Amino acid sequence: MTEFAGDTIVSPSVAFESDSATERIVEIASPTKRSRRQPLITTRIGILFFVASCCALAGSIASASFPNDRAFVSMVWIGTVAACALCGLFSIRSVRTLRTIESELRQSLGAPARWKTVRPLIGADPITEAWNELLQEAASATDADDSRSMATLDQEAVTLARAMRGLPTAWVITDLDGRMRFISPPACGLFGLADRANHGGRDLLDLLSLRTGTDTEIAKRNRLLSNVRMIHERHQVEIGGERVHLRISRSRLDGRVGDGEGMAWILSDVTQQALATQSRDQFLMTATHELRTPLNNLQAYAEALAAEEQLEVERQKEFCNVIVSESHRLGRLVDQLLTVGQMEAGSMVANRHELEILPMVEYATDQMRAQAEQKQQRLSTELPPKLPTVFGDRDKLQAALVNLVGNAVKYTPDHGEIIVRCGIHEGCVRIDVQDNGPGIDPDEQEKVFEKFYRGTNIANSQMRGNGLGLAFTREVVRMHGGEVELKSQPDHGATFTMRLPIGGQSRSGI
Repeated sequence: MTEFAGDTIVSPSVAFESDSATERIVEIASPTKRSRRQPLITTRIGILFFVASCCALAGSIASASFPNDRAFVSMVWIGTVAACALCGLFSIRSVRTLRTIESELRQSLGAPARWKTVRPLIGADPITEAWNELLQEAASATDADDSRSMATLDQEAVTLARAMRGLPTAWVITDLDGRMRFISPPACGLFGLADRANHGGRDLLDLLSLRTGTDTEIAKRNRLLSNVRMIHERHQVEIGGERVHLRISRSRLDGRVGDGEGMAWILSDVTQQALATQSRDQFLMTATHELRTPLNNLQAYAEALAAEEQLEVERQKEFCNVIVSESHRLGRLVDQLLTVGQMEAGSMVANRHELEILPMVEYATDQMRAQAEQKQQRLSTELPPKLPTVFGDRDKLQAALVNLVGNAVKYTPDHGEIIVRCGIHEGCVRIDVQDNGPGIDPDEQEKVFEKFYRGTNIANSQMRGNGLGLAFTREVVRMHGGEVELKSQPDHGATFTMRLPIGGQSRSGI
């Protein structure tokens, strides 16, 4: 890191520089024989004070000569003050090197060995060159083991370069126009570039698709290339056919006098964070909507009961039944939310026993048979005489089976057909629930297991539900070490398959 003392830049004791920068330090720190005839600093300051005095004297004489011309007198004194101010500024500039030397010497006060921490200066003044010569000769007079050789500096530079390449951060060093000088391996991996290839001169902004684009992207590019010292931006770019969300931090490199200027970029992939934020917002919006409907019904019927004093008994019972029904609906929704949340967090406790699957399947079909008959659907089962047992929680598995069969009955049109099959496949008990409903698009087949997700199919939009049944079913089956799969084609029905390991070994070991 470059350090400043006063107004003169002081070179660091350890620097990570290119070969050209190292040669400049050697040239500056070495004794040079430049024959420049310049007056001493005290002489220059004396001349400046003499000039300032002459300006003040001339202003006084001019003012006395024209006492009645106020405008002229004002201009004369303004010029006099300006000349004196300039003389003062030039005096400060003349002594800044001496001030830096004094600051360096004060740091070494109190211990003889501290003079080794005094650093050379960068500049072309004779006093700067003489100071650097003095330091070099003093360093050469010490023991060779105590001095810092160029080989040591080179080794430290190599070590710093390796440490920079080993950082798990995507960083890039560019010039002021965005052309790359150095790039870290994580940054190469982010853009799909070869790690060992030479990418010097490549346009970083072209990789970020900021050279051409909309007015917003052009404004972002101009801001990133501006003279602002530190900039933080959010940007989306397509890399390898995928949309990647990036957090860009760009800072300007402030080097020493004569060093090349540039910019340092840190690129962070925040795609997963952005998707998580989007999912959270969608979840909150949908959950609020699902909770609002029963709450509105409860409020409306309760207010009607309170407002109508002469309401008939039958109407009162009807209103009370609606309130009770909506209360149960609200309770079931909250219970499902809590259950799915506990399962995702891994805090759900399962009361496991050895279970027979066939009775549970028959119970699930019996529960849904009345609804199937109302829609004149054919609900049939194809069950073997016997199946191996599984080890699990009866209530949760029973609820998962009811959800699968109920989902098929709900989305199968009138006069449709639902078939429930059981069997053994690859060491698992397999349960298939097949229907001939509207089917599910391939792009939506994974999304149907997300909380609150409802298919975009027009036929499905009229069905009442909260979108938690399949999410609950998948979490229950996964808690028992199994998996739920879906095979479907639009207009050709859907088949949900539940797999449970024989013996019921849990993934979590609970």
